[in-house]
Formats: sequence, C-alpha cells, structure tokens
Amino acid sequence: MRLQLVTNAYRKNKHVLIILLSLSFFTGQLSAETNSDKIAHLFDGYMHKYNQFLKTDSLPNYPQLYTDTVMLMSSNSPPRAISQTQMNEQVQVFLAQLKERGVSYVKWGKVNIHFLDENIALVSNIAERYTKSGELYNKVGASYYVYAIDGEWKIAAFAVHDARNTLL
Repeated sequence: MRLQLVTNAYRKNKHVLIILLSLSFFTGQLSAETNSDKIAHLFDGYMHKYNQFLKTDSLPNYPQLYTDTVMLMSSNSPPRAISQTQMNEQVQVFLAQLKERGVSYVKWGKVNIHFLDENIALVSNIAERYTKSGELYNKVGASYYVYAIDGEWKIAAFAVHDARNTLL
C-alpha cells in the first residue's frame, strides 16, 4: 500500500521532480565557479570602479576590493598599511589626477594569476591608460597579493611598478 502511494505520487509529480533536479544541477554549475574566475571577476570589478570614477567623479561602493587593511607600496612610496576606507580615498585622489592629465579610461592589458596556496594568490597585471581619443597614455605594472575570506577574494597588498617588470 505504501509503495503504491509513493509510486502514484511520483507519477503525478514527476515533472516537479524533474524541475527540481534540473534546478539543482544548474545551481551546482553556477557554484562551480573556479577561484581563477573569482579573481578575474575581482579585477573586472576593479576596472569597472576605476572607469566609473573617470566618467562620473564618483567611486562606487561596490564591489569592495580590499581586505580591511591593505599594504600599499611603489618605488616612490615605502610599504605602508592603510584601512580600506583610506585606500578608497587615496584611489579617488589618484584617479582625479589621472583624469586631469587626460586619461579617460583604463583597461587590463594582461592579467596573470599565480596561486601560492588555496587562499592566497599573486596577481601581476599591466594596466593600460587611454585618453578620450583612444590614444594610449601609458602602461603601468601592478602586482597584488589577494586573499580568500569565506570564498571571496580581496586585495590584501599591492605594488605599482614598471610595466616591463610585471610577472607574466
């Protein structure tokens, strides 16, 4: 009797079962995004924020690119740790200066991701800066330590450097 009830329930609801199994499979596919994909999305978001500022003079709040504290250095600036808020403020000053020099958009020329561990990666990129006319203004290298916190990758440290010294 119980088997008959289950069989009848299955026959009546097999379409529902198929839909649920399909949704389960599709959701599994979505969650199968690799760490490399997640890091690539982080740097896509990075450029989106930069270009949004260059267009509107306003830096979007999302995505949050940095860990709570981020280490920043360049050949002109020794290493120093600053808060995420301070970093975002500094980025706005930096982008305003680029804009004053005629830069209207920035894109990644190259991106290289090298995993050091399951939750740490070194990302070395070349950023290309362009004027409104589409002329290349300059290229700069930037290398980042990124760290995964609860499956979300954030920039923990970075150095700006000569594009020729980028690890590609």
